[in-house]
Amino acid sequence: MTRCSRRSFVAGSLAVTTAGLLSGLPLSAGDTRAARLPARLFEMTLTEARTRKRMKLLRDAMGDRAVALNFMFTGCSSVCPMQSLLLSRTQKLLGAKMGREVVFLSISLSPIGDTPQKLTAYAKAHDAGPGWLFLAGDFIETNRLQKGFDAFEPNRNNHPPVILVGRANSAKWTRLYGMPKPERIASELNAWL
Repeated sequence: MTRCSRRSFVAGSLAVTTAGLLSGLPLSAGDTRAARLPARLFEMTLTEARTRKRMKLLRDAMGDRAVALNFMFTGCSSVCPMQSLLLSRTQKLLGAKMGREVVFLSISLSPIGDTPQKLTAYAKAHDAGPGWLFLAGDFIETNRLQKGFDAFEPNRNNHPPVILVGRANSAKWTRLYGMPKPERIASELNAWL
């Protein structure tokens, strides 16, 4: 089983905290400065784990909805399940907006190891409801997507703890660092509606 190392999580948290202190922002601050995205970034093919539906473009999964996007893998034992717990609580706060006005996209950093069965079990363990998609795509395209969001780390165990909020047609997205409270995530999504 692959695990996010405790050292990498602490180091990442310290880096985020340091960046927050230097910029005067709190740990889970929203920041649109570092998330300028070209439209072509969302032109990648993905498969949704639970429905096995293949989407020609990531933007098809987003539609015209506000999006909370995170990178995860099922073998992680620290950052990924913690963020999934936060998203699980956030979906409850959003209620009927989930799936209609808001969508969560959890994109696997281990597209080979995270089989549809593993992603489905992970989604079930986190009470993922309608409007929360667990996606896996080509390894190279997934890396390109991470780089586009300035969230790339060659070693998936050290990936940055960030939840990205925005819309497919927006060139700027908000970055929520660390472990933002569900109320903060819901507030940011509501601001994008």
